[in-house]
Amino acid sequence: MYDVIIIGGGPAGLASALTLGRALKTTLVIDNDNPRNKVTEHSHAFLTQDGVTPSTLRQNAQHDVDKYADVERLNDTVIDIKKIEQYFEVQTLNSTFKARKIMICTGLKQQLPHIDGIEACYGKSVFYCPWCDGYELKDQSLIVSVPSEHITFMAKLVSNWVSDIIMNPSDDNHLTQEDIKYLQNKNIQLINGKIKRFEHDNGQLSRVIFEDGKTITRSAGLVGIELDSHFEFLTSLNLKRADDDSIDIDEFGETSVKGVFVAGESSTIRPSQLIDAASSGNNIAKFVAMQIIDEDDIE
Repeated sequence: MYDVIIIGGGPAGLASALTLGRALKTTLVIDNDNPRNKVTEHSHAFLTQDGVTPSTLRQNAQHDVDKYADVERLNDTVIDIKKIEQYFEVQTLNSTFKARKIMICTGLKQQLPHIDGIEACYGKSVFYCPWCDGYELKDQSLIVSVPSEHITFMAKLVSNWVSDIIMNPSDDNHLTQEDIKYLQNKNIQLINGKIKRFEHDNGQLSRVIFEDGKTITRSAGLVGIELDSHFEFLTSLNLKRADDDSIDIDEFGETSVKGVFVAGESSTIRPSQLIDAASSGNNIAKFVAMQIIDEDDIE
């Protein structure tokens, strides 16, 4: 039986494993090598790793983790987790494992907008996170397509990097007068209507085609994406959800099921940067290790 099984081998999971390995806790990291940022060409704002590819960052992290004898890594897919008395049983496609504690570090599932051409462009010239890619977009002509409620916020944020911006509400909701006035005062163009297609050259955006036939020239884009943490393997645990549909956790990252912790993006329904996920994993892993230490001290 392991002290801890970590589901997910991204920055949150590997940072957790590093901390637990250094705390002498037997740890198994299970990951199926399908990260959400797999299409991203470069990672940014991670100290000592700025500009490297996500795969390189992951390999570097794996190298750090593999130095610790108490940590193992497994390439597999978790399909179920059950609590059995004082331990957990984790079932994968190929085997079954037991652990005293569980850490969910799987990040979030995402759904891109239904726009022709977006999959080819996403991660190359179309992105979702200004903090992640805004610096690289600073000289581009930008289309920003997000839900109406985020129009003013995104216009304000993106204007920090880009002056040539066209805003597009991605839903059917009407903008408020305050939204419209803000865009007018900032001389930011607004185009309503659904986007039909991103025309591109090997992923490099060139034109945006709307359903009504309108066509504009743009060299890059930011889009809103749908995110959730409803993974099928969590069903048996029946974890309590917060009002915003994120997994409900306390200040230590522990869920409504004692012994199950969540770190990284899995603890929210908001995307974050890699360094944020790694920091979360490091912090929550300390609480996990301390819970084990407390239990062993009582025994």
